[in-house]
Amino acid sequence: MKSLSGIALVLLGGSAMAGFTPTLNLIEPRGGQRGVELEMQFYGERLDGIQEVLAYDPGIEFRSFTVENDKHASAKIFIKPDAPLGEHGLRVRTSGGVSFLRSFFVGQFPVVNEVDPNDKPEQAQRVELNTTVQGVAKQEDVDYYVCSLKKGQRFTAEVEAMRLGRTMFDSYVAIVDPKGFEIASCDDAALLRTDPFVSTIIPEDGDYCVLVREAAYEGNDNCEYRVNIGTFPRPKAVFPTGAKAGETVEFKFIGDPAGDFTEKVTIPADAGERFPLFPTRDGLQAPSPHWIKISPAASVVEAEPNNGAKESTPLPDQPCVGYGIIGQNDDVDFFRFKAAKDEEFTIRVLARELRSPLDAVLSVRNEKGENLANNDDQGGLDPKMPLWKAPADGEYHLVIRDQLRRGGPDYTYRVELEKRNVGISASLPVVERDNSQKWKMITVPRGNRYAAMVNIARDNIGCDVSLEAESLPAGVTMNAPVVKRSVTAVPVIFEAAADAPVAGSLYRFKVKALEDPRNIAGILEETIHHVEINNQGPYHSASAERIPVAVIDEAPYKLELETPAVPIVKNGTMQLKVKAQRKEGYAEAITLRFLWNPPGIGSPATVTMNGDQSEALYEINANGDAPPAEWQVCVLGEANTPQGPVLASTSLVPLRVADPYLTMAMDMAATEQGKATTLICKMDYPAKFEGNATAEVFGLPHGATTAPVSFPRGQAQVNFPVEIAGDATVGKHTALFCRVTVPEKGTTILHQVGQGGTLRIDKPAENAPAPPPQPVAVAQAAPAAPAAPVEKPLSRLEQLRQKK
Repeated sequence: MKSLSGIALVLLGGSAMAGFTPTLNLIEPRGGQRGVELEMQFYGERLDGIQEVLAYDPGIEFRSFTVENDKHASAKIFIKPDAPLGEHGLRVRTSGGVSFLRSFFVGQFPVVNEVDPNDKPEQAQRVELNTTVQGVAKQEDVDYYVCSLKKGQRFTAEVEAMRLGRTMFDSYVAIVDPKGFEIASCDDAALLRTDPFVSTIIPEDGDYCVLVREAAYEGNDNCEYRVNIGTFPRPKAVFPTGAKAGETVEFKFIGDPAGDFTEKVTIPADAGERFPLFPTRDGLQAPSPHWIKISPAASVVEAEPNNGAKESTPLPDQPCVGYGIIGQNDDVDFFRFKAAKDEEFTIRVLARELRSPLDAVLSVRNEKGENLANNDDQGGLDPKMPLWKAPADGEYHLVIRDQLRRGGPDYTYRVELEKRNVGISASLPVVERDNSQKWKMITVPRGNRYAAMVNIARDNIGCDVSLEAESLPAGVTMNAPVVKRSVTAVPVIFEAAADAPVAGSLYRFKVKALEDPRNIAGILEETIHHVEINNQGPYHSASAERIPVAVIDEAPYKLELETPAVPIVKNGTMQLKVKAQRKEGYAEAITLRFLWNPPGIGSPATVTMNGDQSEALYEINANGDAPPAEWQVCVLGEANTPQGPVLASTSLVPLRVADPYLTMAMDMAATEQGKATTLICKMDYPAKFEGNATAEVFGLPHGATTAPVSFPRGQAQVNFPVEIAGDATVGKHTALFCRVTVPEKGTTILHQVGQGGTLRIDKPAENAPAPPPQPVAVAQAAPAAPAAPVEKPLSRLEQLRQKK
């Protein structure tokens, strides 16, 4: 990940009222040499209003701009002799917006372009030593470059491919000897993450080729690369992997084929948390840096042997750092420290984050050797224990090893131990999958507003947080609500005056913990991913501590969100009214987004205000767990114009969430088809209101109907007469509920109550038995003579016996 921490370079130019939301797809060439003037080409959409290039690092001077058309502009630039080597982040700012971030590389060598055909060793393009070649690896393409070398010379080739940020490009590089054998090759190097390098000592005089291709021969026209070819140093690692700001440290560079070497470096007093070291030998620097961590913590270097508790290297008082190398297979390093019972610590290892091949595993053991905690890649590249508590007074050991028990001289690491780490930070959220740059440029139309979400991260602290800008463009104000401790995000409104100059730059923001005596503060740091693959994650990223903010041309619409006069209640809904002021003749649809849902609040992702409308209703709902509170909310609009898409937002308005004014328990009702019944609802009134509420039953089955019922506060029971048709759906219907509108301040508050009400409808009983006959009185008669006895019929067996 490249850290963008320089200054913005500005040169005005371009035309007025050009396209909104400029798109910068490609910068050509992909890099240039220090001390050289060249013409930089910009390709994209809506570039005709170009006014400046915002650069995150010093060293590039933009002298003039030329607009070819809305898809192509160019600039004459001068790369200063002291410009930092490596990746520079650039954005184009036009009168209509700010583009995505794109990369440009500054190198120390002359740059030449690939000349085809060069896909066979005998067709290899001859280049001078210490040259950078810009080329393209197409499908099944192999590019060869040839140099003449002497025995004993160092020969190095380093590729910038994935780091150019254009596409998923897994590059491969090799050095081929005069006999056609690859004597060194590489696919991915830990130091460069997904780009390769090779470096070797030449065994015999002769012509040696550098081979560059896509690793699986699956390149395409977007697989651009820059390959640095020469005799420059290319160590694999640096040790130690950190330092304090302002101190001079002797660093050891490890793994160069000509041998390890040391170099004394003075770290600037104002160095950021990550600092690049470019190793230098014989007047040449490596093209890419080794990254180290800057912090004021006391440190110690491991004292070998330290692969057991008895030889454990003691750590200084916390906060502290231990530096080590897992120098061989099966190596394990121990560091010891003392802790009191219930002391809380944050422990982390930095290895892969600092470009080491070590896949670290971190363990904590007590004096008896018992394992107390383990971690491997906690939420990132390296292990971290955000909160570890000592179970008793005593001495403890930090144990570091490789996951696969591998090791080597470049398996460097840094282990950090500090008392429970407390901190806050801020970032801008990702709003679209695999598109980490969307809506991360704050572009405010003149006389209008723009809304951005800001995420807050708290480490081991619960507090309200404020957001502040160190400065903003002229005519721009920021409205940032306090981020309450119960939430992790907040919408922030930027508003530009109608006469604000069309201008912009890169700005710093900071966050502060409120009502905390420790003065905890942090920064807003943004990370974007140049190359990101769905379900695989990012392959090349860049981070920045400054955010682009710009005033842009006036938008053809402006939005207002009507402040709700009443609260939304738990399990209730609310219709928010959004109004649009349109310029005459502007009739495009506006896509509305309720930018942030407070806790317990839900809303549709978007609502469309059609081109012939100037108002739209945005329905939100509150669930039963929504906490009563007041929040600041807004709606962000996005609409197309003849000049491209443009965003504008409403101001922040208060949204109050309250407990329900009434509750309802709906009794079960049972009936038959064709027979009316009554739903009986028991009422309770936690809050006061004036006038009559109106309730309506929802969820009734087919054939069951009832009318709304009005009732005053205090009525203990509400009855709904329900008509049941002869063909009403039979069964037990359990989805009944009531919508109740409660009057307040000339409007109503919509409640949803009585959930789970039940109505059972049966079929009428069929073939019911007739009632028994009533007894009939008869005249009294003389007793009859006894009847002759009826002779019992004989059975078959008895009949046979009689025949015998």
